Amino acid sequence: MPVAAHQLVHTLSYGDAISGEVLALQRVFRVQGRLSEIYSINTHPKLKGQARDYRELDPAFDGELILHYSLGSPLNACYAAAHSATRTLIYHNLTPAHWFAGVNPRLVLDIEEGIKALPQLCLISKRLIADSKFNAGELAGLGFEARVLELPIDPSRWEIEANPGIAKIVRDKGGVHVLHVGRLAPNKCVEDVIKSFYYLRRYVKHNSHLWLVGIDIDTELYTFALKRMVHDFDMSQFVTFAGCLADSEVKALYENCSLYLCMSEHEGFCLPVVEAMHFGLPVMALATSALPDTIGNGGILLREKRHPEIGELMAQVAQDENLRARLIAAGRERVKDLSFDNFARHVAEVF
Repeated sequence: MPVAAHQLVHTLSYGDAISGEVLALQRVFRVQGRLSEIYSINTHPKLKGQARDYRELDPAFDGELILHYSLGSPLNACYAAAHSATRTLIYHNLTPAHWFAGVNPRLVLDIEEGIKALPQLCLISKRLIADSKFNAGELAGLGFEARVLELPIDPSRWEIEANPGIAKIVRDKGGVHVLHVGRLAPNKCVEDVIKSFYYLRRYVKHNSHLWLVGIDIDTELYTFALKRMVHDFDMSQFVTFAGCLADSEVKALYENCSLYLCMSEHEGFCLPVVEAMHFGLPVMALATSALPDTIGNGGILLREKRHPEIGELMAQVAQDENLRARLIAAGRERVKDLSFDNFARHVAEVF
């Protein structure tokens, strides 16, 4: 009988990159014939029934136990107490606490706690895995060697019809549509996306639109500042704060927008840029943290935050058919490396 493989994740979220890997791992383990359960503190209502309360995990469990690590959490003590299990820590990165100073003091404390606990948890783990070279480098800086297991793009998640209403809205508006998907958090530097879009409108005035998709739970003050900036720039009618969308709605934006812009200064992997490339959406991103490795040769990497020039470049990407075709082809080539089949094969090698 194959050894059971259970996972610990603080929050099993809908559409979240970490949660996507959790579900992908469970799928691989179950194909292998393993018993595989997910234990979490919080579970999104749309995923109800797919995770169990972490307090239900048997302390005497002696199979594979995997902790998805991204902040200080009661799960860390649960993982440390599982002495009979074969423990694996998957490091998804800890966003530096300074990004949340003045935005959410509780998040600052959770991150600082996570930083303190990380070395000891690494010491008790049989395996250390990072989902990017950047994250593996952070563990190396602490004296620990980790194997890289990149996040997959799972086509089965997107085997749904794109929301026809949103697709029609984008098509009917015409013009250049810029997309950003991800939590509205200070490290994402969404203000730089807004500033670049402001200059894009100097080149493409008519019907250009910015779509900001993502939740702001725990970072509401930051979102307020972003909305104030949009108002001050007199662009409220051209910027949509869409919040959390269903996969069918996000798919409609991936398929119908003109380009994807990421100006984040700190990413452990950044799955949305991969999803954008998967759907044939040209990607532009700031060359920081894990983004150069995640994008590879699949998009345009920006070395400086020169908003007027980025705005001009976005207009060119949207309107130059030859450049656009080259970027789409390069993005799809990069995504081949991140297929679910490759992920499943790597999981079999690691475990």
